[in-house]
Amino acid sequence: MTQVPPVAAPAAAAGPGWWSYGPVFEPYTQIGRDNDVITVDGLPPGPVVVQLDVEGDGYTGMSVLNWRNKEKDFLVNSTEEDFRGRVLAKVPKNGTLRLKVEAEGPWRLEVSPLAAARRLTEEETDFRGPEVLLHTGGVADLAIHYRGDENLIVNVFELHGHDDHTELPEDENVVNEIGKRRETVPLPEGPLVVQFEMADGPWRAHLKRVQPPTRQGRFR
Repeated sequence: MTQVPPVAAPAAAAGPGWWSYGPVFEPYTQIGRDNDVITVDGLPPGPVVVQLDVEGDGYTGMSVLNWRNKEKDFLVNSTEEDFRGRVLAKVPKNGTLRLKVEAEGPWRLEVSPLAAARRLTEEETDFRGPEVLLHTGGVADLAIHYRGDENLIVNVFELHGHDDHTELPEDENVVNEIGKRRETVPLPEGPLVVQFEMADGPWRAHLKRVQPPTRQGRFR
């Protein structure tokens, strides 16, 4: 088992055009096998991205443990072979995130700041499993081609005007369907978090008809 503790990173290191929602830190990674409980100390409170990659064809589950060591938020519940996915988790005020992982086989887990999530672009991109994406441009349409057989759930969090970095604003559910399908979703101007909460199997997404942003400056 390998552990790399999180380390605070300067905002300037992220490069041009970068924005963040809350503090930035170096990703924490851990490698393990089968069922385990992971503790990550020293994180800034608020939303983070948790990536879980599993090799195996059994059940995969992941949940957040509260201060009573009870399961609080269920993040992953899948029977997908070789599960891959990125999900949203909330770090409590004490800065310690505890995760219960259920897997059959080897796995890799990574905890990253929200600002490290992948950006949506006009280039069609292949994905697999749940995902957390960012939209930083103007008004646009999001085209989705879902090739899975299970439930597809997509939520949008509009960050503009929301100053509390320890909480995400209330989300808007924009897709909740079952089985293979094509969807086009109108997106407001960014910054947005686009959460594919459930998306077992392969899918593609890209932006269409992207308008220039009307807001100036970076989002912090």
